[in-house]
Amino acid sequence: MNFTDTIAAISTPIGEGGIGIIRISGDDAKNIAQKILVTKRGNSFDKFIPQKMYYGKVYDHQNQQVIDEVLFFYAQKPKSYTSEDTIEIQAHGGMLILSKILKLVLNNGARLAEPGEFTLRAYFNGRIDLVQAESIIDLIRAKTDKAHQLAINQLSGLTSKEINKIEADLYQILITMEAVLDFPEEGIPDLEKIDIINRVNKIKENLDLIINNIDEGRKIREGISIVIVGRPNVGKSSLLNAFLQEEKAIVTDIPGTTRDVIEAQIQLKGVPIVLIDTAGVRETDNIIEKMGIDKTEKYIKTANLVLLVIDGSDHLTDEDHLVISKIKDQKLLVVINKTDLPQKVTAETLKALQINNIVELSSLTGSGFDQLEAKIIEMVGIGELTVDDRPMLSRIRHKQALEESLSALNHFVDGLNNNLSEDLLVVDLRAALSALGEITGKSVSDEVINGIFANFCIGK
Repeated sequence: MNFTDTIAAISTPIGEGGIGIIRISGDDAKNIAQKILVTKRGNSFDKFIPQKMYYGKVYDHQNQQVIDEVLFFYAQKPKSYTSEDTIEIQAHGGMLILSKILKLVLNNGARLAEPGEFTLRAYFNGRIDLVQAESIIDLIRAKTDKAHQLAINQLSGLTSKEINKIEADLYQILITMEAVLDFPEEGIPDLEKIDIINRVNKIKENLDLIINNIDEGRKIREGISIVIVGRPNVGKSSLLNAFLQEEKAIVTDIPGTTRDVIEAQIQLKGVPIVLIDTAGVRETDNIIEKMGIDKTEKYIKTANLVLLVIDGSDHLTDEDHLVISKIKDQKLLVVINKTDLPQKVTAETLKALQINNIVELSSLTGSGFDQLEAKIIEMVGIGELTVDDRPMLSRIRHKQALEESLSALNHFVDGLNNNLSEDLLVVDLRAALSALGEITGKSVSDEVINGIFANFCIGK
């Protein structure tokens, strides 16, 4: 990308709406706006006062045509989203109108923005760091209050401030070690060595706290996937419908009704839960049904929790045992369904098969459903999840970087205790700092940056 270009894009979703926004950012943003925007009476705007909202018209001088009546404002650098001169035009939200305005902007010197390029410019211009950039896409995609609050905390810089503080403490220790390198004959006094170890151990404790919070952050941001499995006609789709309190899945007495995966989302304790209703697992010669069963087995491998549904009104069959054999290594919760009918399978029956997490319910009457939700909350560990003022990260790359930093600090302490040379100890400190820099973006590869911003849409 060429960051000297002035870029433009439609920043609102495709479709019809009351308002649609075209964003222009770069050194030529104001000049381009003055070429296409006129006052209510058709006069040119001589100048724009920063952070002031204007009313006017978008005018195509070449075709002598008014495109739309609009509101717009000029944000002067660095006080804008990108830290560049920015114009935002609020037009009526029809795609034809927005496309005409965007084409006019592009014809007058801007180029179409790449996905996420506005936020990428904000990052490269130092207005936000990489954690804050990631939190913007999380904020847009948040589906629960907790996910929203987590994204807001990260966007505010709460977590970044803690990482920056740890980096600052490490830099002070690095300066001390490099001073020893300049005067190697003096070495490190014992008292100073003890002080350095104590300081590093305190940093390690802080890193441990952040690492321990990441799994909670990931659950809040990504949610939990729960796969519903079982042989055909045991009530898997009825259970899904009971969760949703609507007829999402077709329910019949005919075995094998569900041939493909059906996904739906609910919330438990403020955490998004993706429920996946799957094809009944059994031996079959039906090609379409077999494709659905193959897909079921793939989902089982990646699920956070597997709900095995058993028909309590029928004896365990060979098909039940086939399903159990396929999921025995997964985190498993067995649901004995159809308790409104005389029971032939009980919890004791399943405990004899070394299955201990069991709930009995009726999808038809709803009896036992509260116990099922409580058991799910317990097993996936979301009962006590909170978003507060503690630093909380939420991505695998964050965890990997923190663990790399912690490992380097462990090597450093071991080396200091074993009187390794200071030049080797400095390498460990620099490695710890470099790993932390990958989180906020101070030392991160282009590959990581491209991967992050590839998730953004055009216009953001």
